[in-house]
Amino acid sequence: VVLRGHTGWVLAVTTFVVKDEVRVVSCGDDETVRVWAIEGSDTLQVLRGHDGPVRGVATFVVNATLRVVSRSLDRTIRLWDPIRGTQLFLIPLEVTCRSLCVVGRILAAGHEDGTLSYWDLLRESSW
Repeated sequence: VVLRGHTGWVLAVTTFVVKDEVRVVSCGDDETVRVWAIEGSDTLQVLRGHDGPVRGVATFVVNATLRVVSRSLDRTIRLWDPIRGTQLFLIPLEVTCRSLCVVGRILAAGHEDGTLSYWDLLRESSW
């Protein structure tokens, strides 16, 4: 199966399962995050909002709700609802995020200046 839709390089890919159906999440140079259905090869959502190439994406569950987080060269991290296709939060950064990871309720990010940041996903005040 080949999934087509990005207009530039695909830079990161991850997966998740909803009701026993596998979904693929991708991001790329075209400044988008895309949610795909494996069955039928359809693009389910195109998540727009970044103003630069999207270099990383991760999926996670918090409070029994599926979420996607993305990082971009536009110096932002964005939190998305992949089912509704909406942006939930925007985290502006002083430097570009080069890596991110979500474990449980903690989002951790590594930055190009050698620093690390983290946020508690259940406490919006930590954003």
